Amino acid sequence: MSSLERDYRRLLRLYPRDHRARHEQEMLGVLMETAEPGRRHPSARDLADLIGGAVAIRLRMAASPQALARWRAATSVAALLGPLVLLAQYLPPSVNRILSRDVTSAAVQLSLQILLLLLAAGLAWRGRRWSAACSAWAAAIWFGADMVVPMASSGLAWRTSEIWPLGLVLLPFLATAALLTGAVSPRRGVRLIGRGRLLIGFAVVLASNAVLLLWPVGVLGELVPFGLAAVACGMAARSALGRRSVMLLIPVFLPLLLARMLMLVMWSGVGTQAIVVVGVALILFVVTAYLGGPREVSSTAPREVARL
Repeated sequence: MSSLERDYRRLLRLYPRDHRARHEQEMLGVLMETAEPGRRHPSARDLADLIGGAVAIRLRMAASPQALARWRAATSVAALLGPLVLLAQYLPPSVNRILSRDVTSAAVQLSLQILLLLLAAGLAWRGRRWSAACSAWAAAIWFGADMVVPMASSGLAWRTSEIWPLGLVLLPFLATAALLTGAVSPRRGVRLIGRGRLLIGFAVVLASNAVLLLWPVGVLGELVPFGLAAVACGMAARSALGRRSVMLLIPVFLPLLLARMLMLVMWSGVGTQAIVVVGVALILFVVTAYLGGPREVSSTAPREVARL
C-alpha cells in the first residue's frame, strides 16, 4: 500500500461507518485514478473536499428522521437511568444514617430528598413523565438550597474554590430533572434496556457503593465504581443508541465520580493512586467498547427506536 493510498484511507475514516461500507472502495478508486503521477500525499483540494464531504454527510445524518428517533430513544433511556444513578450514590449513606439512628436535621432532609428521588424513579418506570420530572426538580431545588442557603447566609464572600465543587454536586440533580422533563416516554427505556438487565445493573452498583461505605479502602477502592461505569459506558458505546444515551448521561454520572475522587484525594493526599484509578477506567472503557464485540453498523433504526 502506497503512502498516498494510506493517507486517503485515513481521510475516508472521517465518514460515517455505514457510508464507508457502501462507498469507500469506489471513492478510493476514483481518488487514486485522478491523483497526479508520483504524488505521495493528498493535495490540498482533495483534503478540503474529503473533510467537507464528511462534515456535510454527518450533518445531514444528524438531522435525519432516523437520528432524531435515536435521540428520542436515548433521552428515554437517560431519563430512566438518571434517578437510578443518583440513588446508587446517595441511598447507601442515607440508609446508613437511618440504621445508626441519626436524627439530625441534615440526616432527615437527606432521607426526604432520597424519597423524592425514589418517587421520581418509580414514576418514570411507570411512565408518569411529568410527575417524575416534578419530583426530580423538587429534589434538585431542595438539595441545592441546603448547600447554597447556609453559605449565602454566612455573609462571607464566595470563592471559586467553593463554587465549582458546589456545581459538581448539584449538576447531576439538575441534569436528571432536565432529562425527565425532555423525555418523550421514560418507560420506553425499560423496554430498550431490558427489565432484568436494568435491575441487575442497578443492584450491582448499589451494592458496590454500600460495601465501600461500610468498609472504606481508600482511593484504590474507587476502582470499583469507576470500573463499573467504564464497562457500562463501553458496552453502551457499541451501538448508536447507547452512545447517545451515554452522552446525555455524562452530566449525571461524571460529576458524581469526580466528586468522589476529589473528596478522597483531599482526605488522603494521594494523587498518584487517583491517576491510576482513572487510567484503569479508561483502559476498561477502550477494551469493552472496541475489543469486547462487534459494534452496530446498520443505518436503520431498531424497531423499538422507530416507534418512539
